Amino acid sequence: MSPNNFIVLAWSRAAVPVLAAIAGLLCILPAHAAQSDFVTAVTATHPIAYYRLDATSGKSQVGATTYKPIGGVTTGSPGAPIGDPNSQFAQLNGKDAYILTTQAGGVNTAGSIMAWVNLASLPSKEGHFFYVAGESQSGNDLDLQFENDNALRFFTAGGGSVAFAPPLASLVNHWHLIVVTVDTVSKVRVIYWDGKPVATDGGGGRAGKTTAFSIGASTYFGGRFFKGGIQEAALWNRALNRSEVSAIYAASSGTSSGATGAGASGSSGSGGLSTTAKVDADDASGPIKLIHEEQIAIMFMGAMEEIEHDCQLSLQHVCTFEQLLKGVNVNGHVDRLKFDPKVDPNYTYTLAASGMAWEAHANPKKPGLSGFCWMSRSIGTTVTTYNPNGVAGWTDKEILGRGISGDSFAIQ
Repeated sequence: MSPNNFIVLAWSRAAVPVLAAIAGLLCILPAHAAQSDFVTAVTATHPIAYYRLDATSGKSQVGATTYKPIGGVTTGSPGAPIGDPNSQFAQLNGKDAYILTTQAGGVNTAGSIMAWVNLASLPSKEGHFFYVAGESQSGNDLDLQFENDNALRFFTAGGGSVAFAPPLASLVNHWHLIVVTVDTVSKVRVIYWDGKPVATDGGGGRAGKTTAFSIGASTYFGGRFFKGGIQEAALWNRALNRSEVSAIYAASSGTSSGATGAGASGSSGSGGLSTTAKVDADDASGPIKLIHEEQIAIMFMGAMEEIEHDCQLSLQHVCTFEQLLKGVNVNGHVDRLKFDPKVDPNYTYTLAASGMAWEAHANPKKPGLSGFCWMSRSIGTTVTTYNPNGVAGWTDKEILGRGISGDSFAIQ
């Protein structure tokens, strides 16, 4: 599924250097006190703990908790693309290093975890899980981790998880923002990747988390040391909604720093369509080579998937093509397609919707373009396929990983 940013916050970036200059004149603020819009956006959502990790030890941005290094923790820079020129991160060696906080419990019936991550290697290569953050507890987990198949999984009970497999080419040496949420009453769990919901299920979980919040390794399950950088880790005692997550990501630089894949920017051959997005896709053989026209098609398909996901989750039924064009009111905001797919001169788009199931196709209008098929039969699960030689169906080559960063064809 596709990570995107959707909302651009109206914070004044000009205010940041002004505040820094005033601080310098008064000699009352440390070098890193000037906060970026990202930090302001996070604190505005009222986390119960927020650790920037710009030093090996320190205090939460909110509340009274602290954090300290265990093992070989160092500080690295430049950090995640959050709009702060002094951005730094906790660098973890994958052997014995992690961050332990004094935050314990605080998550009852719902919760959220956030962290910017930059993997220095793949778990499949290192031979062990990479733990991101959580409150590990036997039988009542709150654990976010990359496992040996390189998939990201979020556990909220004694077993079973919601999972997302990012494109492998986009993982190592690239910053990504992860947010996960759980609501044990509605049973909904969501993984957000770079501001975009990419996996959802009804697995729910158990309420009442009580153990210490750790970053980079589990305090209960041994050997799960993260190798790479982690920054801006936060914990909430409620499930953030999609608009909040989108706004947090949009308050960063609006892109996965160093993201791979050909950009879809420009309008050549696309009927005036323009976007700054980076689009990646993988199949069983590795990265799929996508030309600009095919990237535009994937963006349309991803946008339809995003809105249909909200229809399934919030309205308990899928939506028609006409509704996607006019706008669908979900959770108090209206989602719609940024462009009418009819303006794309290279593809014809179709959408069949009934009950909780939908199926969309991007059929090429000319030779040499791949066709695409997106099919969903339940909340949070979409089968994505493509055919390099034309029209695609659900039995064609499966797309195993997808990534879109920097723009979206689904807007509010």
